[in-house]
Amino acid sequence: MRSFPRLALLAGFSLVLSTSVAGAGNPPGPAEGAAPPPAAGEPDDGSKVSYVTLGAVIPRGLGIDPFGALYLWRAPVSGESRFRAQLTGIANEVRFDKRIGPDGSLAWVATLDSMTLPWEQWETVQGTEVRSGELKWGQGRVGAGFALHGPLGPRESYNGLDGALTLEAGALWFARGSETAQSYVLPTDTFEARLHFRFRADALERNLLALPVQGWSAGVDGTWGGRNKWAPWGDPSAGLQTGGRSWLAASVFAYAAFGVPGLPAEHRLISSVHAGAGSDLDRFSAFQLGNGTTWGDFETLSRPIVPAAGMNEFSTSRYAIADLEYRVGLLPALFLQLRGTLAWVDRPVSVAGGIETRTGTFPAVTAGATTGLPWDSALEFAWSWNFGLENGGEGGPTKGRSGFLVTLVKVF
Repeated sequence: MRSFPRLALLAGFSLVLSTSVAGAGNPPGPAEGAAPPPAAGEPDDGSKVSYVTLGAVIPRGLGIDPFGALYLWRAPVSGESRFRAQLTGIANEVRFDKRIGPDGSLAWVATLDSMTLPWEQWETVQGTEVRSGELKWGQGRVGAGFALHGPLGPRESYNGLDGALTLEAGALWFARGSETAQSYVLPTDTFEARLHFRFRADALERNLLALPVQGWSAGVDGTWGGRNKWAPWGDPSAGLQTGGRSWLAASVFAYAAFGVPGLPAEHRLISSVHAGAGSDLDRFSAFQLGNGTTWGDFETLSRPIVPAAGMNEFSTSRYAIADLEYRVGLLPALFLQLRGTLAWVDRPVSVAGGIETRTGTFPAVTAGATTGLPWDSALEFAWSWNFGLENGGEGGPTKGRSGFLVTLVKVF
């Protein structure tokens, strides 16, 4: 799913709306960038982190997808509360946990998710943007529930066990775009409720630039969603979409970081897997996959990445992705990375007479670097080649696509 204009404002990235419920109806949202050490003068225990992320995903043939967000993390050492927010104004994710009792692990939770992009969004099929189905649409939800917290691993700020169950209520609303086909049937504005289970376990040790160096992390998301008003919508010539009134989605991820046998500690291997599946998902509840970064905290790791894709290029009901990365530290704040990725994604393809869903295979290689900069800043850049992604064109799709990623973080 794509948005326009790509160079206006701070368009969203990763988890705020794309993976806050790993794939449960989340369009493009603000950035999930790095979580570097606190700036000078702040406590070094990780209890207070504030930074701004700016960057862009640049897939060949699909323009520039900028992203950015203000990230806030507040977790007092006493454990009485937690606050995590990613904010752009037009797309936001906020969660606040307050401990119940003086020493317990049970907490109550309040959440806010919103997306009010002022421009059109559309789908991409085999590298071609389908502008006849573009829509202006938004969503907003508030939630409440309970969480269980527990210690785990090296006891750094982001380490621990976190399980939460929240009931989220909000609305979806829709309008035509400037190029929406006249025959296109708009989705129905509707109230939507979600029951969201979320579990995270983080025992990773991170270096100066918040890159994992040792340990593991894993997570699970499960979501049920229901809409009180929903009618068939879409392009009548391709068949109206009739599902989506009630849906289910579940996703999992796991990370592991470890040394390379026989080599010094500067050489590391990082492996990860991401997978998700859902029932009766549609464009507004499907998993959103695309290029981006998992550089950051315990939550950013849940974002599934397809190298060289556009930002949230795929809206899918099923995927599986495996990565293996080799990283070497040349200096205390300079790291080179080489990563191999194999992804399987259910996605739409053009066939005689219309569009149908098929499983695509997307092997890719990525080379990049992450480095610290003056003034409490850090930079990540990467180049990827995806052997399975298509480029659109008048002669039909052709396989093989390159893409760039650049991320700049400024800590306050």
